[in-house]
Amino acid sequence: MNRRLIALLVTVAAAGCVPESPAERPSRETLPNGAVLVRYPGLPAIDSVGPEITEAHVDLRIGTVDGEDPNYIFGDIRGVQAASDGTIYVLDYQAVEVRAYSPDGEHLRTIARRGEGPGEIMEANGIRLSGDTLLWINDHGKYQIFGVDAAGEEVYRFDMPVRSYGYIWDGTFDALGRFWKSDFHSDEEFSWPPELGYGAASFRDYYKSYHLSTEALDSVAIGESTYEEYVVETSSGGYRHYPIPFVAANVTVLDPAGGFWQANTGFYRLARTAESGDTLVVVEAGVSALPVTADDRSAHIQGIVDRRPEDRRAAEAIAALMPDFKPILESLFVDDEGRLWVERATPNEVPPFYDLFARDGDYLGSVRFAFEPRANSKVWVQHGNIYTWVVDELDTPFVVRAPVS
Repeated sequence: MNRRLIALLVTVAAAGCVPESPAERPSRETLPNGAVLVRYPGLPAIDSVGPEITEAHVDLRIGTVDGEDPNYIFGDIRGVQAASDGTIYVLDYQAVEVRAYSPDGEHLRTIARRGEGPGEIMEANGIRLSGDTLLWINDHGKYQIFGVDAAGEEVYRFDMPVRSYGYIWDGTFDALGRFWKSDFHSDEEFSWPPELGYGAASFRDYYKSYHLSTEALDSVAIGESTYEEYVVETSSGGYRHYPIPFVAANVTVLDPAGGFWQANTGFYRLARTAESGDTLVVVEAGVSALPVTADDRSAHIQGIVDRRPEDRRAAEAIAALMPDFKPILESLFVDDEGRLWVERATPNEVPPFYDLFARDGDYLGSVRFAFEPRANSKVWVQHGNIYTWVVDELDTPFVVRAPVS
């Protein structure tokens, strides 16, 4: 993290964790640099009920296990977006298609397919709707991003400013017509073969932007991150890299209205920063961390041993390296109304639980999911609905919608 943010987070650090409680009236104060600090003595517990808690239930499910119409069969969903009229766009990575569905789940048309021509996809891992008229597709097969209209006609295309990409695209567009994508850099020399056992690497985090009108490229330094892992040599001479579970991490998301939201998942402290790096708002809440139990360590060991019995000693070493407490936070994202969604860490088999905040730090309530999204999926909130996907007992994916307002 940048030094100004670290200083502020240290300034507002509490002497200890406060037990969870219903949200109380926060205290507000202005810090020496002009930032506003908002402290909540407690927030509702993840199992609480009351007027501050909304439970989101699925009201639409799109998909089928089998059938004559392939437009309702999904292989590998990587993106779901929704327009204001309720039209739902779904990217199927396996089929290499973007399909449009009505608010009732009826297939309307397929607006992009596999190909190398205008409006066609070579390989894509994400979509992003800009307004109701432009759907952006991240074609990492061509290292390009292109936009199509509702009929599938290509209207814009540009080269990816950042060529690295993850499982699901995390590119975002802001209110000024700029595309943003996270990136990182390390000054440490890459060594091969890697050192066996525990290791850690430090990275400098950035967000890079591309202006759609001027084609200007820019970047903003966010801070520093550390990745911890355990490396094992395989019998074939290769290497397996195991992450250390429950290690807290820095998380940054773009605020499309300007700037960023940042947090470290080990603490319930959120900071909204400007592009300049200045901290504008800090939110702190009294939420307790869950302990890493002996059962957690044993389950992780057994999970590795079940897949690779030869890595038992490594699994035991990894379990010993786990911290004493789990992260408090899981993830952050900003919805189409500018609200920050803060996902709390929950015990196994407990559905997601989010706290919502306005840009000024006001707590707006919490949302408990009454369903479990697929592991490694992504959640979007657009026009008062949650959009994501779930799987059945056969691991068949289904797109789901759940109202939140």
